[in-house]
Amino acid sequence: MYLDLFDELRLNKRLVKIAGFDVAAYWAELQSILKQVVKKQTADERGFFPLDREYLERETTLTITKQLKCEEKLVELGVVMKDPENPNKLAISVSNMVEIITNEDTSKLKKTSKTSADAKAAKIAGIKATMKRAIFTTDPDLRPAYERWVEGMVDAQNCKFTKAVVQLFEKTVSQYTTDKNTQLKIIEIATINSYRDATWAINKITNPANFRVATKLPEQRICTGVATETF
Repeated sequence: MYLDLFDELRLNKRLVKIAGFDVAAYWAELQSILKQVVKKQTADERGFFPLDREYLERETTLTITKQLKCEEKLVELGVVMKDPENPNKLAISVSNMVEIITNEDTSKLKKTSKTSADAKAAKIAGIKATMKRAIFTTDPDLRPAYERWVEGMVDAQNCKFTKAVVQLFEKTVSQYTTDKNTQLKIIEIATINSYRDATWAINKITNPANFRVATKLPEQRICTGVATETF
């Protein structure tokens, strides 16, 4: 049974070389947690179990941000799967890790990483396609502009984007003005600045002074003496 190999695989040197010390240390702690999960049968029907982030930080000294980065790498390696509904629940495959750290052939590792990256790209493309279908307009000029905004927002928001946001954005623009050129300008500003709320782009048009950026640095004076005033 793969769980019997925990003692031998707790901090494998090969994993350190492949993914770095932080990832190897984090994986070792996940193994300990999984051993208790299996023993107490606390995983759900899909094999996911919850993580206590504060406990993990105490045990590994890895902050939550570093934990998430370690998990990203482990997902790429194909040894961790995260619950799409809860970022603090995951499932791990000890067997896949055993294969990685005991196989001298790195081609499989590269293939695994590529497959994971392809899957992530496909997921993002699917989200973008879904969000684009939420756009109401069929205007040949406006629709491509809205689609470019959607693509930028999905990337900027790390996929945390909904159809309701798309529809509200479009509704706000269309209610503000019926002039197509102005609408295109609003969408362009929102796209460039990653605004999910159209009112920010509208305010930039209606109140440009509020968004003015200084282009000239204050004059630099050279110190030529010592002030005689007392303070």
